Amino acid sequence: METFVVLLVLLSALLHATWNAFLHLSEDRIWLLGMMAIPYLVISAIGVIVLPMPAPAAWPFIGASAVLECGYLLALIRAYRSGDFGQIYPIARGLSPMLVFVGALVFANEALKPLAAIGVALVSLGIVSLAFRRGMRFSGESVPFALLTGLFISTYSVVDGIGARVAGNGLSYIMWVYLIWNIPQFLLAWHWRGGVKGLFIGRTVVLKGMAAGVLALTAYCMIIEAYRYLPIATVSALRELSSIFAVLIGCVFMGEKLTARRLVACVLVTLGAVLIRI
Repeated sequence: METFVVLLVLLSALLHATWNAFLHLSEDRIWLLGMMAIPYLVISAIGVIVLPMPAPAAWPFIGASAVLECGYLLALIRAYRSGDFGQIYPIARGLSPMLVFVGALVFANEALKPLAAIGVALVSLGIVSLAFRRGMRFSGESVPFALLTGLFISTYSVVDGIGARVAGNGLSYIMWVYLIWNIPQFLLAWHWRGGVKGLFIGRTVVLKGMAAGVLALTAYCMIIEAYRYLPIATVSALRELSSIFAVLIGCVFMGEKLTARRLVACVLVTLGAVLIRI
């Protein structure tokens, strides 16, 4: 069972890097988030009807997660305004494994075995080092928001890890989270683009935007289920292998260079993941 859950997390990592590439390449990220909100709203509305209600103790976590998700997306949009995808994404994702490790220890009383803890540290170190390239400077505007994004990620990861367990049904928990925070997200995009004509600008691009939403929704539903079977810090660290996928996507589709330094960073991340699995 654990092997299957690990594979599920790795697939989630690939899907996550893919939808972030969609967001990075979009010329209008508010519009894209509006399109992404549509499948979220449709599927979550169905989910809250057909799935059992979360346990009463889960509602504070649902509310907190919805607020944190909104903050995360706003910070991520600002971070992507300038800066390289292969840099901003690793900075945003690289902080979270160690922060989640601390948060899970403090709030969920989850202590990893020493080898797994070393693996988490290697994953964080490797991911953050992916962001650095000789001769390239970071934008002063993008880096602080990438760091803020990482803080939001680690916080909602701990909240969701605990909330999914308290709720009794992980999918029911995340359906309510998605429903609550995607309503204001869609309304923001609606207002930003001036209503129907501005939002639904063409069948092809609208379908691409909705496809990004399906990828994002599917990716995190997998993570929520994984939280029920593996320690929160373990899931978070394995999930951040998405940074390796992000580097590959940047190289293949965006013309970003794959340097020796980045290859070493990928080896560190992979080694960390192996230690976690062992």
